[in-house]
Formats: sequence, C-alpha cells, structure tokens
Amino acid sequence: MESKEILRGFTFLRKLMIANSNLTRLSTAFPSEMQFLEVENVLAKCLLESNRKLCLDFVKKINVTDTKLRSLPKDAFSNLRTLRWLDLRNNTLGEINITAFDIPALKHIYLAGNPLRCTEDVAWILDSSEGSAASKVVDKDKLLCATPYDGRPLVPIVEIIATLKKECKKTVCDCELIYVVGAGKLTQRQLIAFTSVNCSHRGLMEMPNFLPADTTTLRLSGNKIKDLTPLTTNPAYKSVRDLYIDDNLVESIARLEGSDWLDRFRLLNLRGNKLTDVSWPMSKLSDVTREDNLFRMTDVGMRKNCSELISCGTLPTYALENALLHNNNVAGLYLGNNSWACDCHFTPSFQDLLIRHSNIIKDINDIRCAFTSDSDNSNKQIRDLTRTEICISPDEDSWLHPLDILNIVLASLIFLVLGKLLYDYWSFKKTGKLPWIVAKIP
Repeated sequence: MESKEILRGFTFLRKLMIANSNLTRLSTAFPSEMQFLEVENVLAKCLLESNRKLCLDFVKKINVTDTKLRSLPKDAFSNLRTLRWLDLRNNTLGEINITAFDIPALKHIYLAGNPLRCTEDVAWILDSSEGSAASKVVDKDKLLCATPYDGRPLVPIVEIIATLKKECKKTVCDCELIYVVGAGKLTQRQLIAFTSVNCSHRGLMEMPNFLPADTTTLRLSGNKIKDLTPLTTNPAYKSVRDLYIDDNLVESIARLEGSDWLDRFRLLNLRGNKLTDVSWPMSKLSDVTREDNLFRMTDVGMRKNCSELISCGTLPTYALENALLHNNNVAGLYLGNNSWACDCHFTPSFQDLLIRHSNIIKDINDIRCAFTSDSDNSNKQIRDLTRTEICISPDEDSWLHPLDILNIVLASLIFLVLGKLLYDYWSFKKTGKLPWIVAKIP
C-alpha cells in the first residue's frame, strides 16, 4: 500500500482503520507533509476512492486489523510524532522491526493474533524498562508463537531461548531449542523444554563439565572422548536422554553399571568406538539368580557357572541386559563398527542379548567380530555365529578328538563283552560246559 498516494487529498480525517482487507504490506512510511487530527475508521477501499486532503501531524490512533499484512517498514510511523495508539491485531506479521515503534508519544501497542516467529530476534519483548518497545505492548500475555512452537506463549518461549543463548556461550557447542511442551498462559518454569546441544567435531578429550539447562539431546560425535563417567556423576547430564558419542575412543561402558542414567536414557549411539566387550564389575551379583548365572555350551560338552566368572571380576552383558529390560523409554541403541571380541567367554551372552533386543539395537548388521588375520570369525556378524564357531578354535577343530577316541574304545569293549556273553551261552547249550572263567570260580 502506497500510503502517500492513498491518503492524498483527505482533509481533517479524525480516525483511520484498515480492516478486513487483503492488504499485505505497507511499502512506504506515512507521509510527513500531511496532517491528521486523528486517524479514523475508514476501510482501505474507501481510502482508494476518496479525494480529500489530510494532514498527519496530529494523528493519535491507527488501527490495521484483520488483514493479510505481513511486514512493516521500519519507518512506517516515524512521521507520526503524536501517535499514541497502534492496533495491529490479527494480521499475518511474522517479524516486527521495533524501530517502527520508536515514537516517543506512542503508549499503547496491540499485537495479538499475529503468527510471530519466536527467535532470539524477539528478545526485545523481554525489555520491561520504561520507554522500551516491550513496555508499550499491552497484550504481551496474549502473544503466541508460530511454528515450530505453534500455540505456545511467546514471552516464556523467548525467555527460554534467551537463557539458552546465554548459557550456550559458556560452552564450545551449538545449542537449539527443539520443542516445548505446554500451552496457554504458562510461565517459563511451567513449560517443559527440549534442547539439543551439538558438540561434535570439537576435538574434545572429555565430556563437557557444563551443559545448558534442559539439555535432552547431546551430540559428541567425532571427538576423542574415552570416559563416560560424567553421565553418572555430573548433575548437568540429568536431563540428557539422547546421547550421540559415536566415532570417539570409548573403550568401556562399565562406569554406567547401576546408574540412573542407564535406566532412563532413550537413545545411545556408541558406533565407531574402541569397545571390545561390555563386561561389567560384579557389584550386583545379589540381583542375579543362580539360574541366570548358568549358561551352557552344548557344542563342546561343557558348562560354566557364574561362580567361575567371579574370579575374573566380570559378568558379561548383565547390566546392559538389565537396563534394556527395565527402561521403558529406550528407543535405540547403536553398537556397530566396534572391534568386538569373539570368544567363548563373552560372545555367547552378547549374541543372546543382540537377538533378544534386535528391535532396539538398530545397527545389528554392523556388529561384527574384530578384524584379525588369524581368526576364521574375522569381520563376521556376531548375530549369525554358531556356538561351534565361537567356542572351538581352528586347532581344536579336527575330525577326531581324544574324547571321541575314548568313546570308540569304550563302545568296542561293550560289543566285545556282549559278543563273549552270547558265545558262552551258545557253547553251554551245545556242550553243557560252563565258560572257563565260571569253572575257575570256587
């Protein structure tokens, strides 16, 4: 709308209202050479047809409501030195340049009903100092955000974003407010925020000591982190649910055993680390039944009880198994591209865990035995290995074992005894003589 051209010729209009029209933008500021007494209710269509002169020096009130107005020039009202009341409700304003409100006489601004984008650029709404643009907005409590926080109260959301930006500066990471739960007239404390913090490829040697409040997703991919202890000891990680720590140097997850974090995480990505097994300290043996302790390896004719493993100080996969069974929130676990050990001590129970939780372990096809030149299982999928492949080494895998030889000898002796018995019976029937050994018995 070219305000200068439309308003040319109006004389002594008292009020101006542009409402229920298809107006999309004001291309220029209201002209300074015109002088309003007060801008009155005149529809845009009427403005186009009128032919009266008018002055803008004395305008006090402007209403532009229920239109398709998308933007305002930063100097839209700069020539209206006496403007006191500005109603911009129910338009399609996504962003507002507060320079447009830099009018000393302006006291009342109405903005409700606009799809405002809640970003850090709207932080001006938090400035409540006297004379600020925010202090002039009468209906702040009615302002709502557009996508992605659609329908959420604007002021609390902007408070969260401003706090996040301030806290993020204390880290070397990038921070983003992903989602907010809660609607209506709620305060910042009553909203539940979900924040993503990206610290990937920062050359970190350890997990950050500080995280912004409400960090639910933490990305630490491509660093040089070895230790996961902060997950269990640092309160900053209390709200972290999704952890991406792939392509690091993690060698063990034993520190997570028995932790609250392991019982409430949603996603854990450990791809491409230095893991070889998931053995755990035996601190919770009392939680395991004797029946759970026993596993059998029938292919080699032997049994091992957990009591044998205690001397080694580990119980393979138990704590991880326990967490997956009791954590109702878990949605994904990634363990691929690690150099997993494939031996008779660790692999059978680990393989059982993979099969039982294949719906949770998302990269099961990438969980393979470590690549070694002297092993037949090198780079094979652990899920598909047989017990014989796992527990019998190539040196032992001959067609004849010592136990087989013993069994053959025993079977031969049994047949020899049975044959001698049948012969003695036949000889007694025919000749009436007792077997030689019976005749010698006194």
